Amino acid sequence: MPFTVADYILKRLSQHQVDTLFGVPAAYGAPLFDAVGAHDIRPVVTTTDLEAGYAADGYARTKGLGVVSVANGVGVLSMINAIAGAFVERSPVVVVNGGPNAANLTNLKELDVLFSHSTGQPDGDLNAYRLVTASAARAEQAADVPALVDHAISTAIRRKRPVYLEVNRAIWTAACTPPDGSLPVTNPAVGTEQQLATTIIGLIRAATKPVLIVGLEIQRYGLADTMADLIAKLGIRWSAQVPAKSVLSEEEDGWVGIFAPPSSVPAAVQEADLIVMLGCVFPSSYATFIRNRTNEIVTAYDGKVKIKNGPKQDADILALMNALVAEAAKQAPQPVPAAVDPAPPPASGPLTYAQVFDRVGAALNDGVGTALDDSWLVIPDTFLGGASAANLPVKGRDGYLSGAVWASIGHSVAAAVGASFGSSRRPLVICGDGGFHTTAQSLSTFAHYCRNPVVLVIDNGVYGLEQYIIDSGYYDDPNAAPKPYVVLNPWDFAKVAHGFGVRNTYSVDTAAELDQALVEAKESAAPALIVAKVSPRSLPAQLP
Repeated sequence: MPFTVADYILKRLSQHQVDTLFGVPAAYGAPLFDAVGAHDIRPVVTTTDLEAGYAADGYARTKGLGVVSVANGVGVLSMINAIAGAFVERSPVVVVNGGPNAANLTNLKELDVLFSHSTGQPDGDLNAYRLVTASAARAEQAADVPALVDHAISTAIRRKRPVYLEVNRAIWTAACTPPDGSLPVTNPAVGTEQQLATTIIGLIRAATKPVLIVGLEIQRYGLADTMADLIAKLGIRWSAQVPAKSVLSEEEDGWVGIFAPPSSVPAAVQEADLIVMLGCVFPSSYATFIRNRTNEIVTAYDGKVKIKNGPKQDADILALMNALVAEAAKQAPQPVPAAVDPAPPPASGPLTYAQVFDRVGAALNDGVGTALDDSWLVIPDTFLGGASAANLPVKGRDGYLSGAVWASIGHSVAAAVGASFGSSRRPLVICGDGGFHTTAQSLSTFAHYCRNPVVLVIDNGVYGLEQYIIDSGYYDDPNAAPKPYVVLNPWDFAKVAHGFGVRNTYSVDTAAELDQALVEAKESAAPALIVAKVSPRSLPAQLP
């Protein structure tokens, strides 16, 4: 059989350890799914296009590169929210879309006849994805494919961003030259890195209370070992932004706690006279802290370095990190302070929002029966408990996956689909009931593909985070009513899960019951849903 356009795309992906294609097949893109068997790539068909995007994102964050394909128009536009989050949070997802053929475009132009799922714009999908990807292109002819595919995949890996490739639906099975050679997957050094490293290390050595902040780019570029080496050579205290939690083990020396202002600013960060932020991408909640400390902050991210109030300078983060380590090594290593090791409280009383995190934290700290230890990947949603989740004592490296910058509710449950294929850890999702409403269908994908995530839903009956942001007084006044538009339709969560094929379900309203449910869910190899019922006015210990 001839080597085809679909084969070229899949072959290049498999060369970069991609072994799963997520999506919802459609007529324009079906030949891509037909060709996966020859490349040892399994197709995972999700329940919705949005779930497919989140799943590919979760896979990319854990495996290093992901791919997704859904229907043109209705599918890719439904999925664009997930890809926007991947763009903001540096997750390299390749979006492959089957697009219109020449006859479709001619009919649109000359006869005003829409092709399938068309908005009436010949480049509608392409233009939309140019806003949320590092590269977006259409392959009109089979001869175009090798260069366009190579550029897209190389860009995704080098820039850690999603890319978009639209393929003329008429050419999927057209003959195509097989891939030749390897792709460039690293960025060249700019040439400024050594000088910048000398300056930054000099500032750290001169400071009395310096601290490093680990950012998500450290994980995306595989720089965890380099960062650990830098910390050891400097003898410096360190923290992490929320999406970079567990990039380094929080049991390693120098750890001072998560940096998530305004809810969580470790004393070492608050008191620091120099804060070096490496690979960080910050959401709006960090703005006040950073604005007030600009003359004490050094940042390096997205190919730029900014030293205090100076101008931004170009620098490649891999070359910069290596230069920082080399510069730090010119002096004898300093001892690093011991890590912070908070003790979990005991279980007692009725279940509250705060108790949910106490019990999960205790389990992660070997505090409950068969411990949840370092075999788990904690995936919190965007919800009222987000700050508390960021303070959980996750063990080991790469034990936490968060969409905390883009902050789209429902990301966690669907991202767990992809993470269950991309990571050796078992996903433990912690989600509000509102977020769960948006991607609950992912339970069906768990069951269908025999994946075993555990989803812990905190059931308080309201969009708690929205209520808190709009009117936090509701939580203090027992006579106040919640905003009518934040009240959720109550679900029978067990029946929902059973309908999707997940049989292990637990409904708990005491701390002791939650402890037991966590133990039983861990002991089972099947997916599970734990519903933790708390009062609508219950609040977590840490708040946004």
